[in-house]
Order: sequence, then structure tokens, then C-alpha cells
Amino acid sequence: MTLNVFKRAVPVLALMLTVGASACHRYDRPAPTVSRAPAAALADARDTPIAELDGYAWQSSAPQSKLDFLLGVECALAMEAALKQVAEERGGTVQLSRFANGWQIAFRDKARPDIVRQIDEFYVRQPDERGRHVFDVIWTEMVRPAVAASQS
Repeated sequence: MTLNVFKRAVPVLALMLTVGASACHRYDRPAPTVSRAPAAALADARDTPIAELDGYAWQSSAPQSKLDFLLGVECALAMEAALKQVAEERGGTVQLSRFANGWQIAFRDKARPDIVRQIDEFYVRQPDERGRHVFDVIWTEMVRPAVAASQS
């Protein structure tokens, strides 16, 4: 049961680590042109640090903050792998999350600065996509295609 608690806590920890790295600075972000939620809910979302993890935040972040963000993600993924290893040593089985497996496939041979450049290039090539969450870009544009390519 304790392992299940830790397994569920890993994504929360990942968010905490990444929010801490990204929320260490202030920046100016233009108002969104399309509202996906009522104005009151949108205002509340803007006050939430996790909502700030989009291309605007990414592009205005210092290079070291971007590296720190990825380090936080990698630390959370390392904790997930360690929990899996402990479970296996005790005779149990734990599946890594799809994100952890995909991250290993997509970025196994890449250093953090290379991943930063890849994210930077996405937002530079597609400035109209800056409103997309950084995790959405990582998952949809980098991890999923790498996983699909590895399976074919």
C-alpha cells in the first residue's frame, strides 16, 4: 500500500518541482485571444503557477531556469524508477508511467541543453502555439512521436 501512495505522489512531486523552477521569475504575457473558460475561472487559472507553464513562460525564462525545470522533471522520473526497482526487489511489479517510459525513449541520448533547444525551437517555429503548456509540447511533439518511431 505504501508503494501505491508513493507511486501516486510522483506526478504531484514532478509538478511541484517544475512549478518551483518556473515560478521564480515574473514576465509579461499578452492576454489570450481565445478564452476556453469563463472569465472568472480564467482569472483564477492565471493566478495558479501551474497554468503559467506555457510557451510565454518558457520563452521568457532564463536559460538556467529552463535547465532547472528539466532537472526537476528528471528527478521525479528518477524517483519513479527507484520506486519500481524497490518494488521489483521485493518481488512486486510496478509499471512506469507512459510519460516516464516515453521520456526515456525520446531523450535517452540527449543532454538537458539539447532538450531545452528542442523546446525553444518549437516555440520559435510556431509562435502561435505559445499558449500551449510546456508538458503538452513535450508529450505531443517530442515523446509520442519518439515512442511511435521506436515501435515501428
